[in-house]
Amino acid sequence: MSFEEVRYREPVRMLRPDRDVQFACLSYQVPGQADLPIFVDHRAADAMERHALSDTSVELGGILLGKECVDERTNTPFVWVTQSLEAKHYANTQASFTYTHDSWEEISRERDRKFPDLDIVGWYHTHPSFGIFLSHHDLFIHEHFFAQPLQLAYVIDPIQQTRGFFQWRDRRMVQVEGFYLTADRGDRMDLARVANEIENFPSPQGQGGGGLSPRLEAELIKMLSRPAAPAYVPSPADRAQAAVTFGLLGMLLGMIGIIGALWMYQLNARMQEQADTLKTLAGAVDRTAGSQRLAVDTLLDRAGKESPADFQERYERVGKARDEARAKAAAQEAVIVALGERTKDLEQRSAKLAEDLAAEKEKAEANEADAKLTRKLRDRVADLESDHDRLKAISETVEGKAADEALRRLGVFKTATYALGFLSLALAAALAIVYTRSIDEPASAPSPTPPPRPSEPTTHRIT
Repeated sequence: MSFEEVRYREPVRMLRPDRDVQFACLSYQVPGQADLPIFVDHRAADAMERHALSDTSVELGGILLGKECVDERTNTPFVWVTQSLEAKHYANTQASFTYTHDSWEEISRERDRKFPDLDIVGWYHTHPSFGIFLSHHDLFIHEHFFAQPLQLAYVIDPIQQTRGFFQWRDRRMVQVEGFYLTADRGDRMDLARVANEIENFPSPQGQGGGGLSPRLEAELIKMLSRPAAPAYVPSPADRAQAAVTFGLLGMLLGMIGIIGALWMYQLNARMQEQADTLKTLAGAVDRTAGSQRLAVDTLLDRAGKESPADFQERYERVGKARDEARAKAAAQEAVIVALGERTKDLEQRSAKLAEDLAAEKEKAEANEADAKLTRKLRDRVADLESDHDRLKAISETVEGKAADEALRRLGVFKTATYALGFLSLALAAALAIVYTRSIDEPASAPSPTPPPRPSEPTTHRIT
């Protein structure tokens, strides 16, 4: 896509509309301090809202016309949007909008015819139910065809009823926090009505001359006119997606055809088998019919030798006997079936009883062993109780008490004996140590032999 050369004018020095007493201004949301001041005439804002509401099934767009200005008091730039032009020829889908060469030529001709003194200050388009943002496709359009520092992008979501401007800042597109709606001071009522409409506030009774609101009027016009949607021009991605879809559909239909052919082949084979079976059955029927005809002929030959009354009586007797035999056979078969079921039930119950009997035998053997052990323990307890009673009786006698006292003294003597033995061992160990040390010391001089000591009588003897 290519555009013809776009001519831009130098910024115009003038007062900002919010500082000029000839104009009235209302802010949409709250513009930020770092935002580029943007002023939009209320009639242009109303026209863009109507255009956005005319078809919410696809994206629509157009051009912003106005002035790139510099405030003569503060020398700060601002943009004043005073008109908008709808794009008549474009390529759009539900999620994209693209200018064509024809749409740009028509916009240029209409601007030169109606607003030759206005500049192109940006573009606008809609995002039905998608929100306010710039897609990669939108950024491509803006970077290549609206790259001037003060050119804007305006996005409207007519379904969610939101909108926003985007400006150049630090070589990238950022959304401003708010902008201003303007009107001549005498059109303040219309300005308030448009501001209330786009911010979804109810207007006071009698405001705006009592006419229909722009949003309601656009909806009524849309319902009455129902313009045809622009011709859909499929993109290469849409064509590729359609090709893949139809390819998958063709593969699916091919698989269904193969499965159907296999099913028909199997059905034909089964039908051939059934035809062969019918032929075999027809042969068997023919043979049976021949045998029956032979038997009937034989019976008729025999019947010819006797009277018809006798033959009929014998035939009825044979038929009755046959019926009785069939009834008996059926009764016997029923009895056999009942006996079979009864036998099966008895076998199951017998097997269950055998299992229960084995389990009870195991329990009986275990109980018998426990009983034997219990009897032994009971006899042992009885013996112990008898011994305990006998010992208790003995201990209560004089001889028992003396035995207890002797036993106690014996315990004391045993304890003393153990103590003396321990002391003797300790003394022997000490004497051994002293004797060992006396042998190891060198003899410096012979020591005088001590006179023999008289033996003393032993007063204690340890046995």
